[in-house]
Amino acid sequence: MPWRAAAWPALAAVCVLAVAGCAGSSRTEEDYRLKAANTAEAAASAVGTARLATEAAGRGNTTSAYASVLLGEAEKDLAGAEQAFTSRQPPDANADRIRGEVTDALSAAGDAMTAARIAARRGESTALAGHTPALAKAQDQLERLEERLS
Repeated sequence: MPWRAAAWPALAAVCVLAVAGCAGSSRTEEDYRLKAANTAEAAASAVGTARLATEAAGRGNTTSAYASVLLGEAEKDLAGAEQAFTSRQPPDANADRIRGEVTDALSAAGDAMTAARIAARRGESTALAGHTPALAKAQDQLERLEERLS
């Protein structure tokens, strides 16, 4: 029976962590807007990392294998930011508009990053530079969105 006494605190800790990981609704439009701004900032950072990888590959300063890993990690960071944001419930119609703007920008960024990752995994290191403009555009869009929402 001593294992049962020790199991309760562990079970309680697991439950607390599970509940803490759930994203609830934002109570106000301002709170939602700030969360959207934070998401745009995190996404712009991930896209910036991908952009640096494509620029370096285009100059011949990195291998496509290394760029592939870097792009894959940046893509995971972007997906994590997107998942955390889209799991939030917008509190009103104005927040719905913000949600649409942010998810559109995240989608465009994701498409640009996926295309670059695919090129890197195919070993097309010199062609990676061709993905830099789309990544730059996505990064700029996210940065402008973050500034406007902050």
